[in-house]
Amino acid sequence: MAAGNQASQAQVNATTGGFATQLRTLFHQIQDFEAWLSAAGGATELTALGFSTGDAAVIVSTIGNLNTLASVYQGTATQPVAFNYQANSNALWGGQ
Repeated sequence: MAAGNQASQAQVNATTGGFATQLRTLFHQIQDFEAWLSAAGGATELTALGFSTGDAAVIVSTIGNLNTLASVYQGTATQPVAFNYQANSNALWGGQ
């Protein structure tokens, strides 16, 4: 088909390279945030910032799970059983 955008090697390289780079960056950001949150006191720090106890617990738990996913990505952890990280992080999406 000649209509519309035609795929090229450069486009495929840019797209796949972009995905890999964005994913790496995002996982590093998750790990950095989880490290800060743990060092700052976790849920205690979040409640001091004004979060409810329940919301603070959800944030700490979800970030901990996303940190595990980042560690699996980096090869420093394993996930022995199926776990739905997407469903687990639903509470932080804000309906987006």
